[in-house]
Amino acid sequence: MARPRRFTDDQILDAARDLLADPAIARPTIAAISAASGVHTGSIYVRFASREELLARLWLRSIRRFHIGFIAALSGADPLLAAAVYLPQYCREHPTEARAMQMFRREELLGVGPDELRADIASVNDRMNDALRGAIVAEFGAADEHRTSIAMAAVKAIPYGLVRQYIGGAEPIPHWVDDVTATATAAVVGTLRTTRAGC
Repeated sequence: MARPRRFTDDQILDAARDLLADPAIARPTIAAISAASGVHTGSIYVRFASREELLARLWLRSIRRFHIGFIAALSGADPLLAAAVYLPQYCREHPTEARAMQMFRREELLGVGPDELRADIASVNDRMNDALRGAIVAEFGAADEHRTSIAMAAVKAIPYGLVRQYIGGAEPIPHWVDDVTATATAAVVGTLRTTRAGC
């Protein structure tokens, strides 16, 4: 009879994530993860075939956790503004998750790990993109390329541009970022609403 496992994948991933509180660590090593988790390196490699797979699964888990609230914001009142402001708020409240999301660009991971992992990485943004398109249609009547590009800038590029340096340096995100995000996003969204009204 096999012995029960004394640790879970999430415990190992949590240890890897928590190491990102150190600004000097961009992508934790297996040795550091082993020391932080108390799980022998050999046991880690039984669960994860490589460091790259472990970190890819951490990235994927972090993206999915962020998307829960982001998608919820897109389904509420004033969805584009709510989603934009959610981004710095989430990153402030979950700084190591934010740094985990910053470890890779999605394209870097499409060749990492087994087929199921690659498929999950390839499709990780699908629900979020569907929710964003729905919010754009609700706001502006259509989600053509022009409106979508501008809305993406308002909802993602503006807030992420403001928080990126703080995430990278593992520094607290100032609360003024929320106000600037809201002001800038509201201005962009307002411009598109005016354009729609004038059509």
